[in-house]
Amino acid sequence: MADLRMIGDRYEVQRPLGAGGMGQVYEARDLVLDRRVAVKVLVRGSADAAFPERFMREARALARISHPNAVVVHDVALHEQVPYLVMELLEGVDLARLMSIRGALPPDLVRAVAFGMCSGLAAVHNAGMLHRDVKPSNVHLTREGRVVLQDFGIAHLLDTTQTSLTATNAVIGTPLYMAPEVIRGDRVGPQSDLYALGACMYEMLAGRRAFDGDSPLTIIFRVVQEAAAPLHDIPGVPADLAELVAGLMAKDPARRPSAAVVRDLLRVPADATELVAEAVTGELRERAVRDFGPDRPATPDRIVPAAEPTAEAVPQSAPPSSSTSAAVESRRVRHNDGELSLSSGTLSQIRRGISPAVAEARQREAVSLVLRGSLDEAVELLGMVADVCRASFGPDHPTTLTCHYWQGVCLARLGAGGAAVAKFAEVTAAVTPVLTEQERGDL
Repeated sequence: MADLRMIGDRYEVQRPLGAGGMGQVYEARDLVLDRRVAVKVLVRGSADAAFPERFMREARALARISHPNAVVVHDVALHEQVPYLVMELLEGVDLARLMSIRGALPPDLVRAVAFGMCSGLAAVHNAGMLHRDVKPSNVHLTREGRVVLQDFGIAHLLDTTQTSLTATNAVIGTPLYMAPEVIRGDRVGPQSDLYALGACMYEMLAGRRAFDGDSPLTIIFRVVQEAAAPLHDIPGVPADLAELVAGLMAKDPARRPSAAVVRDLLRVPADATELVAEAVTGELRERAVRDFGPDRPATPDRIVPAAEPTAEAVPQSAPPSSSTSAAVESRRVRHNDGELSLSSGTLSQIRRGISPAVAEARQREAVSLVLRGSLDEAVELLGMVADVCRASFGPDHPTTLTCHYWQGVCLARLGAGGAAVAKFAEVTAAVTPVLTEQERGDL
């Protein structure tokens, strides 16, 4: 899209949220209804003249799906022949990130997440559509305990043929979670999405993927030709869940259970919503306690490089929303064994490149995130700003102390009362001598 500040003359872009093979996602403000939304700008579809009409027809079908376990689509349109969808903005964490942190999940949490996924898929299928790209990164878990499917039908929007192959013979979807019939190019149906549900459940229970390999071709071969290692052999995996996953991942689609049967077999616990909510809040709370803790080093050695422009490339005059979002995204880039660190030279460039005015602008943006409930982003941003301010201006600088205060607010809202009190005490200890000295000067 030519203008990334405004989409469709209605949606004012605030910051990028992520990117993938299907397009770029932005947080935006709906200027008509004055609300925050997520706008997904898709990759350019087919070049044929019928594409715009076909896209709008398929996208309207997506917008008609209304279910708590399916993301709400508010609007669909074309801007300069580039398609985009406007969806509800979800707070929380996606399933892929949760598993990357926690590994295998407790069986009751797996039941709760799988039940939400299955219910969302049933809603999509009842609307006459397929998801076609069920995978952990497309499953969002909110702090309220919702399990929300995202990106349903988007692959189909860009290619409405009856097989998994595009006009250029490129497979649509993610091989790790694709059913054998999808890979073979056979006719697909609801059972193909349920296979992907089984693959996600396998990963949740085992802490590893059902099939893996050093290349997509190796994975594709194993999905089509080999059976996944039995879950029965993994200690702690309930027998009924192991059997259900095996049924969902059957090579023959006709042998897979229906969505209704799956929901019955899951035996979802009564406190499913609370389990999901605590998993999300607990992950964020643990991260906040770790990132905001008193034992953090005095240098910003936990800032990590962005996938696109690195932090040192951000000019001082850049708008807060654009440069800060790059830094926030940078802190999310992780290896399996932890976060990456910038070199000392890069850290020095960051410290030289930030002024008190820029730091205060970043801090104000973080406070805005806290006040509107976006605690996930607030934790990331406050950690980054506090790290840089501590190194650049010192631990007792007003901007550094203000960051610490709002870190305490985040901790309190996340239920980490002890850590919040410690953070407030840290601020008080730094401020009290200054105030005492001022009082003496006034006498």
